[in-house]
Amino acid sequence: MFSSKSKLLLTTCIRTSKAAAVASCLGVVGMTGAMADALRMAVPSDPSYLDPAYWGSTVDQFLIDNLYPRLGKYAAGDEWKIELDVAKSVDLSDPMKISFELKPGVMWSGGYGEVTAEDVEYSFERHLDPEMESGVMTEFEHLKDVEVTGKYTGIIHLIEPAATFWTSTLVYTSGAIISKAAAEEAGGYFEATPLATTGPYMLSEFEPGNKLVLSANPDWSGEAVDFDEIVLLPISDENAAELAFAAGEIDYTRSSAGNYDTLIANPPEGAVVSLAQTLDPLFLGITQTNEKLSDIRVRKAIQLSLDLPTIIQATTGGHGKQATGFIAEGLVGHRDGAALTRDVDQARALLSEAGADGLTVRLDYVKNTERDIAAQIMQANMAEAGIALELNGQDEGTFWSVDEIRAADLELHLKSWTGNPDGYYTMQYFIEDQIGYWNWEGFASDDYVALLAEARNAQDEAVRGEIYKQMQAMLEDSGSFVFISQEPTAILHRDTIEPGILPDGRPVFHAFRKAD
Repeated sequence: MFSSKSKLLLTTCIRTSKAAAVASCLGVVGMTGAMADALRMAVPSDPSYLDPAYWGSTVDQFLIDNLYPRLGKYAAGDEWKIELDVAKSVDLSDPMKISFELKPGVMWSGGYGEVTAEDVEYSFERHLDPEMESGVMTEFEHLKDVEVTGKYTGIIHLIEPAATFWTSTLVYTSGAIISKAAAEEAGGYFEATPLATTGPYMLSEFEPGNKLVLSANPDWSGEAVDFDEIVLLPISDENAAELAFAAGEIDYTRSSAGNYDTLIANPPEGAVVSLAQTLDPLFLGITQTNEKLSDIRVRKAIQLSLDLPTIIQATTGGHGKQATGFIAEGLVGHRDGAALTRDVDQARALLSEAGADGLTVRLDYVKNTERDIAAQIMQANMAEAGIALELNGQDEGTFWSVDEIRAADLELHLKSWTGNPDGYYTMQYFIEDQIGYWNWEGFASDDYVALLAEARNAQDEAVRGEIYKQMQAMLEDSGSFVFISQEPTAILHRDTIEPGILPDGRPVFHAFRKAD
C-alpha cells in the first residue's frame, strides 16, 4: 500500500517503447553480469521509503521484510505459517496484551548495538505520533503503549482486545522493528537509505535507476547464506525482464501470469518456470462520494455491466480465478460461490431508473499491458450497457498520489493492493476516517465499523472468518466494489538456484540456496 508521504521513484527502465525498455534494462543489468556469488533479481522499481512508517511499493515491502527484524514473521514455504523472528518468546494468552522476550545478541549494522526492547517500544509507538503522519497509523490505532520491563523484555498493551494485531500487523511489514538510536540520528524518519538494519544481509550500495546491492552482514551470527550479494535491478517492463533473463543477465524474476503458458512451452535455457497465487486483490473501486456515482443504482449498473471472466482470461491467460472478496481462496473468511455475474439488461434498467442514461465516467489505473487490456474490455462492456468509459492510464507515482483535489475528483479506479493472510489487514481501511486517503470508494457504514470491531476482538478464528464474509458482502452490496481476482504471477529462476519464497511468491532473500 502507498502512504501519503510515499512517492514512487521512477526507474530508467520505465516503459517507453518496448524496444527502448529492453535496451535500457539490458544495459543496466549488463553492469553486474560478471559478479561472483551474487543473486541477481529483477524488481519493478527502485524503493521509495524503507521506513516502515511510510512503505508503499512492492519493492519497499521486499526490502523492509528482508532487512528489519520483527517479533514474528511468515516463513518461506508453501503454507502460511508464522515463526518467531527476533523474539525468543511471545505470549498471546491475554487478549489485552502481548508479552515478549527478545533473543540476545542480535546486532544492528552500523555499530548501533543490540536489538533491545527499547527499539520495539520506539518502533511501534512512533506510529501513534500525529506529527509522524505514519502511513500505517490505522494498523496501530489499538495500541496503547509498549512497556519496557528489561533490556530484552516488554509488554505491548492494547486499548481493547485485538487478536488481529498480531496476525495482520506485527508479523507483517508494518511490524518491522527499527533502531531507535539510528532513527533519532536520522531526524526521526528516513527514506531509501536506512542507517541500521539487521539480518543476514545489509544495504551496501544504491544507485537509483540502476541497482541496489545487499551484501552479507559480517555481524550476522545466525544461519549462513549461500550468496554473498543480492543485486536488485529495476526493470519495470515484465517482457523486458524475461528478455534479460534469457540473455543470462538476471537469475530470478516475476512475470505476468498471461505469459505462463508461453514460458512453459518454450522456456529460456536453464530456466525453471512456476506459478504462484498472490494474495493481492485486484478490484474496481467506484467512488460513491462523487455526485455522478452517488446513486447506488448507478454503481450497481456498473457492477452488472462487467464481464469479469473475460477480463481475467485476457489478463492472466486463464490462470486467475474470479474473486469473491478481498480474501483469497483457502484463507479464513473466503466467500464461496458469491462471485458477481454479468447482466447487461439489468444494468440498463437500473441506469434508466436512476435517470442516468448517457452516463460518462472516467477510469484511472496504472498503465501497463495487463491493466490496459482490462481497461479496454471494461470500456467495451460498459458501452453495451450505455455507459461511456474514458480511460486514464497513469504512471504509478501519479496514480497513487492523492491530495484533497484529486480525492474529490475520483470516479472509477482499477487497482491492486498488497494482500495479507489475515483479511483484517485490507478491510480495516474502509472506514470514514480513511476517505480521501485509502478509502477512495467513500464507503462509510456504522454497521461495518461494528463488524470490524467484532472481528478484531474475536479470539476464535472461525468466528472471525464468518464476520469477514459479512464485511465483504457489505462492501460489494454498496455498489462501490467490484472484486476481480487475486492476481497470480509467473516466476522464472535459474535451475542453479532454489528460491526461497512465501506462498504468494514474495522473495525471502536469506532462504535462496544454490541447487545441489
